[in-house]
Amino acid sequence: MTLKEILETGGGVLLIVLTLVQIAPIKVNPWSVIAAALGRALNKDVIDLIEKGKAETARYRIIRFNDEIRHDVRHTEEHFTQIIEDIDTYENFCAEHPKFHNGKAVRSIANIRKIYDKCCEEHSFLV
Repeated sequence: MTLKEILETGGGVLLIVLTLVQIAPIKVNPWSVIAAALGRALNKDVIDLIEKGKAETARYRIIRFNDEIRHDVRHTEEHFTQIIEDIDTYENFCAEHPKFHNGKAVRSIANIRKIYDKCCEEHSFLV
């Protein structure tokens, strides 16, 4: 059986079935799944570049926040919550990308967590 024969018989049937399933009021949307998978495959490099940019921006904010702490600038609890989200973003990216240089913010992260714990214990966040 040639590829042409397979496409003529099975391909047409598959096309009709996928289209009917897509249109039917069912939670399964095969065309959407196929399109999403294809989009992720085609845009992988762009997505990776965006994720790297997010991690680098988070690292920048982490280091800057730590510098502010070291210069006795006080912060609200909301500021700490935001920077902890940045720390999570940065650490998750580093865990998923072991070749990414992640030693630049280790001390800053440790200091931010230490000061955050201290502020929680003493209720000394900026109000």
